[in-house]
Amino acid sequence: MRLLHRLYSTFHNDPFALVAPHLARVRSDVLNILPSGHPALSEITKYYFLHPSKQIRPVLVLLFSLATNGLGRDWPRKLSESHELDLDRPLTRPDVLNDWNPSMPTKSAKFDPEFTLRPVASYQQFASLPVAAKPHRASLTHSILPAQLRLAQIVEMLHTASLLHDDVIDASSLRRGAPSAPSAFSAKAAVLGGNFILGRASAALARLGDDEVTELIASVLSNLVDGEILQMKKVKLDDTEEGGRATTSREAWNIYLQKTYLKTASLMAKGARSAVVLGGCKEGEIHKEIAYAYGRNLGIAFQV
Repeated sequence: MRLLHRLYSTFHNDPFALVAPHLARVRSDVLNILPSGHPALSEITKYYFLHPSKQIRPVLVLLFSLATNGLGRDWPRKLSESHELDLDRPLTRPDVLNDWNPSMPTKSAKFDPEFTLRPVASYQQFASLPVAAKPHRASLTHSILPAQLRLAQIVEMLHTASLLHDDVIDASSLRRGAPSAPSAFSAKAAVLGGNFILGRASAALARLGDDEVTELIASVLSNLVDGEILQMKKVKLDDTEEGGRATTSREAWNIYLQKTYLKTASLMAKGARSAVVLGGCKEGEIHKEIAYAYGRNLGIAFQV
């Protein structure tokens, strides 16, 4: 994390200033991914993007891209392939896309308030190599890869789709100082708009060409739903009852942290880890663990 602190101090502790040109491109180009053949649907999908959020999620992706590009063993290949990816080809295709439902775990792992970095042996072996044998690391001004820019857009699309759905569930009348999408259009239109954004984000995700990143970001969707269901549950507190089903304040706090991870921190953590993966970090390299832990803790702190 010393590198991230160097990046911060270079720009007077303003991480947004460091990635400002990239962030401006993320915000402008994302509007090209959203249009539908139906003008009314296009208006809904762009609505929240015209009232921008704090942009913390894409900024986190961009910062980790700058901080770790060149560190991973797979960086040369990722850099070479970046010129071959066609991220902006038309979404329609002449053939039929077939899909199927793969076997997935039946439940997610139990939430643990503490997260420990666990570098594996392969990283220790890599760290012990002579300096000359390690991949050449990128400079602080190294360009962010196109796939990482697109990832920044994808995480913001997922966040925006979740806001469209949340405002329907919570019957919110305002969002970012303006009428919410359900108020401006309708609850049904907001749900459909959120679904459409998720569809476009999924297509963009598939084009990044990395299976691990696809799994990471796809799992965020189930996390969001898990978190919403958990938030809807009422937790009974009773510190004095023994042997019953009442929940102690500590247990309630852990449930709150779990809900916060699922609804907020998961996207930050997996977005940051995905940025590092797209920059060439492979299994066993500690930068992937650091990116996930940083995004996880930042996301929980941000929501708390």
